[in-house]
Amino acid sequence: MHFAKLDDSPMFRKQMQGMEDSAESLRERSLRFYKGCRKYTEGLGEAYDGDIAFASALETFGGGHNDPISVAFGGPVMTKFTIALREIGTYKEVLRSQVEHMLNDRLLQFVNLDLHEVKEARKRFDKASLLYDQAREKFLSLRKGTRNDVATMVEEELHNARSTFEQARFSLVTALSNVEAKKRFEFLEAVSGTMDAHLRYFKQGYELLHQMEPYINQVLTYAQQSRERSNYEQAALNERMQDYKRQVDRESRWSSNGSNGSPNGDGIQAIGRSSHKMIEAVMQSAAKGKVQTIRQGYLSKRSSNLRGDWKRRFFVLDSRGMLYYYRKQISKSSGSGSQLSGQRNSSELGSGLLSRWLSSHYHGGVHDEKSVAHHTVNLLTSTIKVDADQSDLRFCFRIISPTKNYTLQAESALDQMDWIEKITGVIASLLSSQAPERFLPASPMGSHRRSASESSSFESSDFDHTAVEELASERSLTNADRQLRSSQQQRSSIKSEKTIDTLRRVCGNDKCADCGAPEPDWASLNLGVLVCIECSGVHRNLGVHISKVRSLTLDVKAWEPSVINLFQSLGNTFANSVWEELLQSRSAFQLDLIATGSYKSDKTQLVFISKPSQTDSIPVKEKFIHAKYADKLFVRRPKDGQYTHLVAQQIWEGVRAND
Repeated sequence: MHFAKLDDSPMFRKQMQGMEDSAESLRERSLRFYKGCRKYTEGLGEAYDGDIAFASALETFGGGHNDPISVAFGGPVMTKFTIALREIGTYKEVLRSQVEHMLNDRLLQFVNLDLHEVKEARKRFDKASLLYDQAREKFLSLRKGTRNDVATMVEEELHNARSTFEQARFSLVTALSNVEAKKRFEFLEAVSGTMDAHLRYFKQGYELLHQMEPYINQVLTYAQQSRERSNYEQAALNERMQDYKRQVDRESRWSSNGSNGSPNGDGIQAIGRSSHKMIEAVMQSAAKGKVQTIRQGYLSKRSSNLRGDWKRRFFVLDSRGMLYYYRKQISKSSGSGSQLSGQRNSSELGSGLLSRWLSSHYHGGVHDEKSVAHHTVNLLTSTIKVDADQSDLRFCFRIISPTKNYTLQAESALDQMDWIEKITGVIASLLSSQAPERFLPASPMGSHRRSASESSSFESSDFDHTAVEELASERSLTNADRQLRSSQQQRSSIKSEKTIDTLRRVCGNDKCADCGAPEPDWASLNLGVLVCIECSGVHRNLGVHISKVRSLTLDVKAWEPSVINLFQSLGNTFANSVWEELLQSRSAFQLDLIATGSYKSDKTQLVFISKPSQTDSIPVKEKFIHAKYADKLFVRRPKDGQYTHLVAQQIWEGVRAND
């Protein structure tokens, strides 16, 4: 109790004065606290703006599935991160609103209403006390002989002044007691409510990020694998560059020792005898569909016009017996033109980067398709002359064909001899085969691969031979081959469409094959099923010998047309009809852990396994997936070779029908 006695006394007034001083001190402290709280809420508002700006910047940076630059660095993966950041920003805005309402507004109300009421009540009390003192002095100053009517009027004034004084005094007491009462709970409620708002904010953020934890770990794993692959590729590139530098140094030393002869001094014929068998062996591999680059590099080609000017072209000689070159329009600038003219890339080892650049620009890059054209020289009906009589320049040779003569200039004597030796060997192999058409198979893009057992001049190139194969196919393919080619083009057009949209249209692929979660974006390549991100983690733990998991959006290179065709012919519905055949006839499957060897005990352990749902925990899904694919518990097995002959016949029919 704040006031033991309500009588107006010096002790009572002293107590009220002490409470007023305490209220004034509390007012100043509350104002300072309010300023800090307002600064905090303003900081939360700025943080919300920063979160939204960061999410927007990430969304713009990540691009989308149709942005090739974004796909190259994993931009589509960041879409979920953008959504999460916006959600966290929304949580922060809610926190700011709650702090503003529960703390700032209550502090401001306490200062502006409750504490201000104490000051106003004090003013009214002082005014009423002064009037009461004056009325009392006036009443006490009356004489004994004062008339009764005057005395009665003064007494009535005293009575009214005292009533006003008592009312003002009790108003001040009420205001002071209200402040004393509120300060016991008002601040505790405001601060504890603010902390509860923080608790809900962090709890919501934790729950959101906890749900994304498997996806975050998956992306981190993928990024780590990409880092390892990039380090490996960078090391391999550095090794190739070192080999190239060493080869250039050797060629420079050989050229300085004898610019008109070969390194061993035996002439061109000696080199031809040593590598003719190797050229013939490589060309025979083309009949099996394995296309390799025998020689590639830059040569200067003399134009057939009246001016006869020389232009630098990139020539490729492959194992199909085809010699073709690329022409590229390069703007002549003061710095880049002289630099390009000085870089004579005549070796196969150093041309991979440039060939990849040309290939990327030739196939839908930012470069104009008309700037990179493609011309083929028919070597079967051509012959080669070591020197060009029409030119007094060094390192020249001619390729003479029935339709056109090509005057070419190498960049060194060694380069000239190597080109002549390789082209001569290819012409000899074509003439000896008597069937040059068999060296022109329709090879898919990138089918030539690098062989470690072959010499460095036979290394595979990164060039895309699709345009060359189309030119050869128009001249030599039969009607059946052209039908096969058209079907290959139809399959290649599938890849231009989004892989995730193509595969989700297959029956059953709109849901996870294991838990039924909607819109699965991961797949098992060797099982032919689409799964969600949680089930993909379980599949990855099974090992690649059971399930090889790839992302529909991240692993772009894995989705070749043949893989897409395979997944289109299967689908989750068909795959589950095989993997869950025994489970589909009943709601649960009884499993004997002793029989399966999954439980080490002498007692029989029976477990009922049913297909999990999307909301089930990961251990439940892991148990089901392991039983489904690793133990194959739900697959119907033939008894005593009952269906062996039937299965073999079905396999043979499928192979024959190319199904």
